[in-house]
Amino acid sequence: GRLKVAPEHTSDRVLRLMRKPSFQQFYEFKRIFDRINREENLHQQIIPHFISSHPGCLEEDMAELAVITKQLDFHLEQVQDFTPTPMTVATETWYTGYDPYTLEPVFSAKSQRDKLAQRQYFFWYKPEERRGIEQSLRRIGRADLISELCPFNRRRR
Repeated sequence: GRLKVAPEHTSDRVLRLMRKPSFQQFYEFKRIFDRINREENLHQQIIPHFISSHPGCLEEDMAELAVITKQLDFHLEQVQDFTPTPMTVATETWYTGYDPYTLEPVFSAKSQRDKLAQRQYFFWYKPEERRGIEQSLRRIGRADLISELCPFNRRRR
């Protein structure tokens, strides 16, 4: 009853660095999957896999991933932090700080603080994460997402 899939990210910019198709393909897949579920009276689930801290991924990308996965009603289970793996383009990009195809600089979260700042967005639905997410959203200039991701933290002013 559970289909595991690996869109890995929602940002088309990050997905390009991963050499993966646009997230629009996942939306199309999910639309077809949901239609078949309805037509066949099934109760199948999609379990998506996502990665944080991949080279090129910024904290803002993770905040947007959180909003999108919330809109899709996903409470993420299959997640991981990017781990450098020998002989991969992603690891070369992570290590050098450059896209080897374009030679453009590419940010990579390397410190524990930067990695945790990205990872927290996977868990927007956990009350214990909301305060940190709200603080991070303010810090990165995305306070506009607070009402979407942290509705119960809003203070009356």
